[in-house]
Amino acid sequence: MAKKNAIGLDIGSSSIKVVGISEGKKGLELLHFDMALLPPEAVVDGAVMNFTAIVDKVRELWKVNKIKTKDVAISVSGNSVIIKKISLPEMTAEELENSIQWEAEQYIPFDINDVNVDVEILNPKAGQGQMDVLLVAAKKDVINDYVSVAQEAGLRPVVVDVDSFCVQNMFEANYGFPPGETIALIDVGATVININVISDGITSFTRDINMGGQMLTEEIQKQFNVSFEEAEHYKTGGDGNFSNSSIAREVAKLSERVSETLVTEIQRSLDFFAATTINADIARIYLAGGASQLPHLVRSLERRLEVPVEYVNPFKNVTIDQKRFDPELIGRMAPMAAVAVGLSLRRVGDK
Repeated sequence: MAKKNAIGLDIGSSSIKVVGISEGKKGLELLHFDMALLPPEAVVDGAVMNFTAIVDKVRELWKVNKIKTKDVAISVSGNSVIIKKISLPEMTAEELENSIQWEAEQYIPFDINDVNVDVEILNPKAGQGQMDVLLVAAKKDVINDYVSVAQEAGLRPVVVDVDSFCVQNMFEANYGFPPGETIALIDVGATVININVISDGITSFTRDINMGGQMLTEEIQKQFNVSFEEAEHYKTGGDGNFSNSSIAREVAKLSERVSETLVTEIQRSLDFFAATTINADIARIYLAGGASQLPHLVRSLERRLEVPVEYVNPFKNVTIDQKRFDPELIGRMAPMAAVAVGLSLRRVGDK
């Protein structure tokens, strides 16, 4: 019997996204997709702050969407996660498993007992008796918080992933990796930007930047002296009669400024990648994440990096029943679903 996919449960700092996908003979098919907004400060710097509010929202999503599956895949990102590409002497996967705690200690700024460590061999023969290994470490207490949220909501967390790799899985399922080409997947969330540069289908650089779309909300709050909720309302365009007002013009200016700030940080990371890598020419940038829809962001990225930029569509290869899902709504929400779609491709028992 084929193993069923888990439900992707992406708990972000501003919203929770849920995606269910089935993989059958006809390919990928969408079973569930919904999202719920979280109150401000429910998740701060990737850490769960308002446990009850998050659990309630998760339960509500399962109830409203009549989701029967209890197995979920969840993910973490930000300060509590370290991803490093390292070189180690050639060894078997089994030898690596046995020695990784000791090897990892040299690369991780946290106490090794406080983290869960995982590794993947990227290139078993990198030359001169060395192999390239991707090392991932995540703080146990942060993982435990997310696991507890799922369990408290009556669910079974079967996979814990990292946001950057979820986006990578989503991309591979929908686009495949162009051979011999380097691309950058950039997920711009409310408070974290995940960058994953992939060469020839293999991760060659990752970085999490601790800023995102919430910067604009905070700027609007300061500028107009309004609540977080009101600022979010202004940010998303307010109501119809708002678009040509002086407030809208001011918000547009702030938005442009915040976009430039985010692009500067992204550019720094990609410049660092270019400076430390041979053949580092990025052919194309794919954007995901709710805050990737900030006006000016795409234009500013293209202008400053001189690379074509496009929004990723996490449902590009997924069959969607138009009787069950509103195609226009799916189109609008698609950028926010990248991590959740990546999670929904995972199965019980995956490494």
